[in-house]
Amino acid sequence: MLGFGKPAADIESRVNRLYRAFATTARRYRYSFRRPTLTPGGRPTVIFLGNHSSGKSTIVNDLLGDPPVQDTGVAPTDDAFTVLVYGEEEHEFYGPAALGQLPAEFQPLRALGPDFLQHFAVKVRNREALRGVNLVDSPGMIDTPEGSASRAYDFTAAVRSFTGLADLVLFLFDPDKPGTTGETVDVLAACLRGIEFKLRVLLNKADTFDSMEDYARAYGTLCWNLARILRTKDLPPIYSTYTPSTGARLAARIPLDGFERHRGRILELLRNVGQRRLDSVLAGTSADFTRLAIQARVLGAVRRRSFLSGLAAAAGCLAAGAAAAGAVWWRLVRPLPADASALRLWGARGAVVLAGLAALALLGALALWLRRRARARLAAPERLDLLFRDLYAEPLALGGHGDLVQNWEDVRPEVARIVAARLPVPLFSWGDFSRLQRVLDAELPALAGADRGPAAPSPAP
Repeated sequence: MLGFGKPAADIESRVNRLYRAFATTARRYRYSFRRPTLTPGGRPTVIFLGNHSSGKSTIVNDLLGDPPVQDTGVAPTDDAFTVLVYGEEEHEFYGPAALGQLPAEFQPLRALGPDFLQHFAVKVRNREALRGVNLVDSPGMIDTPEGSASRAYDFTAAVRSFTGLADLVLFLFDPDKPGTTGETVDVLAACLRGIEFKLRVLLNKADTFDSMEDYARAYGTLCWNLARILRTKDLPPIYSTYTPSTGARLAARIPLDGFERHRGRILELLRNVGQRRLDSVLAGTSADFTRLAIQARVLGAVRRRSFLSGLAAAAGCLAAGAAAAGAVWWRLVRPLPADASALRLWGARGAVVLAGLAALALLGALALWLRRRARARLAAPERLDLLFRDLYAEPLALGGHGDLVQNWEDVRPEVARIVAARLPVPLFSWGDFSRLQRVLDAELPALAGADRGPAAPSPAP
């Protein structure tokens, strides 16, 4: 039986105040916070992902002790995301009722729709290990190219939501299926970017290898596939583990001492997951506010360019109208003799006015069409990329800002949608910019420092 650690400090309430303070700013720039509400002093969350029969439920049962909580087997045994939480009285909830049993940070899962909720469960268990952590057991991924088509809900979106709120993500592979195809490819490519700091990969069932050669082949295949899908220079940590069972060590064909050390490291991560919750909260909050700043700044730049284009078009219309009126005056009014009749004089003047108004109307329509066309061009991803790189030229030139580009890629589809739909947004003011920068540069680092306490004094020289 394992005892998991609780958070070392409580900073969630201060993070909640930051979210509340910027809720109006986020609405003005049509940004949706990813994790807007936290439960102060809440339990950290660990999610287990992987192909079916990779050992997710078996590890959960091992952590919680007897009797087993989750069904296990070689074939898929469960198609639901199951959240296991602590409670004095044991209950099981399914669907919308299950979501109502969870803290506030789980409530955005409701946006995944009723089809997802039909595959969602909460199990309340009186197990000591659950006093300090929530565990999430996920459906086994179907390792075929057409696997995702069989789901009644958006599986990739569900995984992204869970990994966003989780504080530790354990991704399991087994020796029989170290490849990454089908739903596994979708999850690795689309859901795990930006959360590498809380991702750990487990090559599970190490006790089933026939020889070290078999192990090396499976490990190498897994590394190659991860590098191909994640496209990063540094792979996430990979641990070779197994779940002890009666007679497992006696039946193993290869030494298990090294794998036992890896298993010990994973258990240590789980014991210290309380501290990881604080790291996850701060990292998620920083990413949230960075994305808000980027979306607001880019939308403000689009609005500013559209506004300036409108001014230029209005000035052009006025100039063209004046030119047309001047041409008519030169042709009709100026040649009139001084003793011309009032009727001819007013008729000529009316022609001047009508010519000017017609020119203004035609050119105004042309200017409006050109402005809409220019805004439609700005909605193209490549145009928005150029605008982003222009706005952030200095930090990008200094290097080391891969997270900035990644956060931009996260908000770019929504920015393109807002621009293409011509939804109204305000100009990005200097006040908004300075407030957001103060949060990112001062307030969040201060929270991180407060969480870790004062730095130890440097030793005397």
